Amino acid sequence: MLIPVVMVPLAAQEAPAPKRPWSDKAALSFVAVGGNASSQSLGFSNEFKYTWADAVLAFNLGGVRVATTTLDRSALGSSLATATVQETRTSKTSTETYFANLRYDHNITEHLLWFGSAGWERNIPAGLDARYTGLAGLGYWWTKGDRTRFFTDAGLGYTKETLVFTPAGTDDGFATFHLGAKFEKKVFATSVFTSELNISDSFKDTQNYLAVWRNGFTTNLSARLALKVGYDLTYKNKPASVAVDVVQTPVTTPPVILGQVPFQLRKTDTVFTTSLVISF
Repeated sequence: MLIPVVMVPLAAQEAPAPKRPWSDKAALSFVAVGGNASSQSLGFSNEFKYTWADAVLAFNLGGVRVATTTLDRSALGSSLATATVQETRTSKTSTETYFANLRYDHNITEHLLWFGSAGWERNIPAGLDARYTGLAGLGYWWTKGDRTRFFTDAGLGYTKETLVFTPAGTDDGFATFHLGAKFEKKVFATSVFTSELNISDSFKDTQNYLAVWRNGFTTNLSARLALKVGYDLTYKNKPASVAVDVVQTPVTTPPVILGQVPFQLRKTDTVFTTSLVISF
């Protein structure tokens, strides 16, 4: 009679489920305007992470696309009373940026690690058709608390760029060095602020540096849903150029195009997003 009495409490104690090694977060934002004005804005991102005892593999991708439709009206007729109005709609993609990054971190000590990463980026309005990067280096966790985390890294790599317009003498491939920092702070019980700064520069031309500053504030709505507000700033000290047609003057019909001249784009781009985040 003693055996079943002992076995009952043992059976009631179930072993805890093992912690899942992977996590995934997807964010989506969409805005559509119709009627007298027409535009569509789509933003998305996904963060996948797989964790081992001493290593982490992360794959991130995302993009923003904005398409606008302009409306031109003209009236034709032999008199005002018989005039008819014609509408011409022209659609144009005003913003188109995409990125994908793969990174592997391997712990050396509790705070020190080595990493390797590869990335791809496209930003047509900034004159960039494609940028490919490879990087390897060391990182250090200065603090890894539950509410505050701060991390820095440095590395060496190689960058290859394909521009929408390539002026003569442009160097499309070059060795680079990288400096990065990431700060994460938990605000109250359900919100997190993150800020990440990455700076890369060319060994061949140190004036050709690139800085990307990403900020986000996320508030949990439930166990799986959250609302995120983001602000990204990209600074390219030597921005890309676009080709501008030179029209001969005086202007004739049809116009005579003499050729093209390069026009350097702005150094700074900013993106503000509001999105719904789903955790899996």
